[in-house]
Amino acid sequence: MKVRSITIPDLHHFKDLHLDLTYPAGHPKAGQALDKVCIIGQSGTGKTTLLKLISVLSYRGSLYKELGSMDQISQISLGFEFEDLIASQTIAFDDEADPEKKMVAYYWNVAYQDDAAIELERANLQWDTYIKSIKQTSIYFPADLDYKLEVEHDDLLNLQDQKNIDFSSYSAANTWTIILNEIRRYQEEEIKIRQEISHIAEKAIDLKSIQNAVKKLEKWRRETRSPVQDIADKCLDPLLKNFGLRVKTKLDFQGKDDIGFLKIEDFAGNEVPNGLLSTGTKQVMLSALPLYLLQPEKCQILYDEPERSLYPDLQRTIIDYYQSLTTDCQFFFATHSPIIASSFEPWEIVELKFDKNWNIYRDLYYEGENHVDNYFVDPRYLDYDLILKKVFDLKDTSTDLRMEALVELTMLKNQLDQLKQDGKLKTPKAKEILTRYKLLAQKLAWKTE
Repeated sequence: MKVRSITIPDLHHFKDLHLDLTYPAGHPKAGQALDKVCIIGQSGTGKTTLLKLISVLSYRGSLYKELGSMDQISQISLGFEFEDLIASQTIAFDDEADPEKKMVAYYWNVAYQDDAAIELERANLQWDTYIKSIKQTSIYFPADLDYKLEVEHDDLLNLQDQKNIDFSSYSAANTWTIILNEIRRYQEEEIKIRQEISHIAEKAIDLKSIQNAVKKLEKWRRETRSPVQDIADKCLDPLLKNFGLRVKTKLDFQGKDDIGFLKIEDFAGNEVPNGLLSTGTKQVMLSALPLYLLQPEKCQILYDEPERSLYPDLQRTIIDYYQSLTTDCQFFFATHSPIIASSFEPWEIVELKFDKNWNIYRDLYYEGENHVDNYFVDPRYLDYDLILKKVFDLKDTSTDLRMEALVELTMLKNQLDQLKQDGKLKTPKAKEILTRYKLLAQKLAWKTE
């Protein structure tokens, strides 16, 4: 199931907003829902609100808790595509209802891809059957993701039973705890087999018995995949290597505290306690582990400000990385990062702006027909200075100090050119100007002859 459109007649600063989230004409996937969407815009333009709407509406949830007072809302529509159907779900709010118990009515308009209409009852039946067939409808990661790696027992939640997973409502460490339980079971079995070998050796039984016991351990390891090794290979190590870290896959059993924990070490084999892990390290771990554990398929994955606490080189890799952990899912990223935006095709970017009345609209990157050849902005081809100017609308990317230095550098260059023309480059004055010119050029990262 993928979102192909969002229509908001009236919600806060959204007035008659319609977002087409399909590939444009001329694209190999023309008319289909986008696989990933990047939402950018000034603070207050509703990026987080859109993520919340998608999260809630993909599984008939309550919007009152998410959006607060809804007196001004008439209806909101999301267009979906799934299997051979195109569906439009519209929610309308009952103005007569108790504000604390706002009633929501769901209206469906469903058709086959060839636009042949089908009955509402049949549409709801097919929708409900489809929803039951997928593990999750959406997974939402808020900007203020809880980075704690521990979770209280009372807060434990079986994520596999949740259709709509919102990590602003409970800790992402629920995932951590589920994985640690799997690790504990594996390690306890390994220790049990090791103890059997130790007991055989202590009783001084013949060498063949000891060899057979060791073979039993080796056979068990071959046939039973280590959850720690699996997490390292398929999830965490590809990201942790950017921090000079990796998952510790070897079990060094000294006591019960060594059982049931996922430990991190540096490349020299030194263990790094959880309390010393950086915020960025914890973020990538807790935003990747749920995808690894749940193996989501055909649902919406929503990330608010995925760039938080991440160095630019890592921001360039996380979009593809998150996608690699899922199957046929649709990703939404709300971001302020030009580096994140540079990973998207122009039709995948939804730039939200305020008009003169402070209503929100989408700034289009094409003229005329929505065709791939008519796009005049493509962030994939721009350096970051141009992305800031053309995509993020920053009028000037240079500081006043830099502009003053550039003016001075130009004046010094002109003076050196004149001295060269006069044959006076070896004079004390020329040497003084040249020294200042080279120093300033170095600070400005300006190439000199």
